[in-house]
Amino acid sequence: SVPPFDRSRHPGPTVLFCGRHEERKGLRYLVEAVENLDTPIHVWIASDGPDTAELMQRTGGDARFEWLGRIPDEEKFARLRAADVFCAPSLGGESFGVVLIEARAAGTAVVASSIDGYQNVATHDRDAILVPPGDPAALAEALHLVTTDDVLAGVRRACLYRSGVVTTDPDVDATVLLTTSAHASTPLAPLVVALTAGQGRVVVVADSD
Repeated sequence: SVPPFDRSRHPGPTVLFCGRHEERKGLRYLVEAVENLDTPIHVWIASDGPDTAELMQRTGGDARFEWLGRIPDEEKFARLRAADVFCAPSLGGESFGVVLIEARAAGTAVVASSIDGYQNVATHDRDAILVPPGDPAALAEALHLVTTDDVLAGVRRACLYRSGVVTTDPDVDATVLLTTSAHASTPLAPLVVALTAGQGRVVVVADSD
């Protein structure tokens, strides 16, 4: 099994991109978004493709970007669990957003394009932050929001299933219920979350409506 990732070298929020490095997947827009951010985030970029060499050269010397190459599924899921945000900036052509479901199941916040394939499985401000495809400014704003907002900082690792998820984590020793819509500085659809003491994690128990 893959051991937990040591993030001590990068104490800020970590964003994971995992997809072929080609125009359709929108990686260049993620790169541009991060280049324009002052937020101290670290970006894991998995896989490769025809745009890899160009984008690696473009980000050369920028320590925020870590190019992983192709990684096995076991490592992919381990990094999904370790990341704060999974980013899927695809421009289109995604028939079903399986990777978004995987990220949410891992308890990782999702920032993705508002394309049909992703909107089939995620609702903006409810399951994910969805932005117009090919818009690096909107993508940067979403990444800044989800990595800095006080309430979203607690919720970003939630399992944001619309149907609700009940945790069976044996480490849970206490819960505190709250509705994020009453506290968030950015409107969210009402959710009821449970803060798990000890681990500091957040698990969505049910929709409040």
